[in-house]
Amino acid sequence: MVQVVRERLEDGYAGLTDGETIWLDDRLDAAQQLCTLLHELIHVEWGHSGHQVEVVEMQVRYEVARRLLPLDRIVGVCKGQKSLKVLAGELGVTQQVLMDRAATLTDKQAKSAGCWDCLKCPSIAARKRTLSKAQ
Repeated sequence: MVQVVRERLEDGYAGLTDGETIWLDDRLDAAQQLCTLLHELIHVEWGHSGHQVEVVEMQVRYEVARRLLPLDRIVGVCKGQKSLKVLAGELGVTQQVLMDRAATLTDKQAKSAGCWDCLKCPSIAARKRTLSKAQ
C-alpha cells in the first residue's frame, strides 16, 4: 500500500516518491494533483524510487498522458478553436499532459483526433516542421 502525503514541497517539485510514500505539493490545483499523483503512481508501479534520469521521466510523462487521455477521449474535442489552457481545463489535465499526449500520437491518430491542424500545440507544430524538412 502506498501512502500519499500532501505538504509543501521545495519549489520546482510537484510530487516525489520513494516507492512507498508519495508526497504531493499542497499548492497544486485539482488537475495538477491528478496528473502528479498518476505520475508518481506510475513510478511506484514501475519499481522506481527516488530521482530518475530524464529519459525515464519522459517515459513516465508519456504514460500519464496516454492513460489520462485515451484517443477516444480526445477525438474531435479541440477542432483548433480553443487555446491549450482552455482545452486542458476542459479535459481536467495540465497543459503539459495535453502536449505530451499530442507528442505520443501517431500521425494517423493526430489526424483522427483533429489535432493535426491545430498549430496552437507545440508538439504538433514541431512534428509538422520535422516532416516538412524531411520532404
